[in-house]
Amino acid sequence: MLDKEYNNIRNGYLTLYILKYIEMKPKVNMSPFGALIAQEIDSKNQLGAGKSLVFSRLNKLCEGEYLSFSWKESPNPRVKKKVKFFSITAKGKKLISKLQNEQARINKVLANLPA
Repeated sequence: MLDKEYNNIRNGYLTLYILKYIEMKPKVNMSPFGALIAQEIDSKNQLGAGKSLVFSRLNKLCEGEYLSFSWKESPNPRVKKKVKFFSITAKGKKLISKLQNEQARINKVLANLPA
């Protein structure tokens, strides 16, 4: 039971991280693609999420219409195949807001616990 609750929390943070990451990337004139997102999460953020979990979450976000994607040539000249490029949808932006509000609410509740 506790493992399932832990996984739900971790998936929520992973979802928020992916959406925020994709939302920020267009500002630097680059559409993020799956391998880059997975590498970033795996190497820097210690969310306990391997590449398979990241790609699974990306697919679920696309199925739920929180993200959209298109197939394009990789910007990496060594990669000779097309890759998925993701962008956030209006529905995805609303989900970010909901997740951030929920995170702030939980943090406030936890901060008010008696010492």
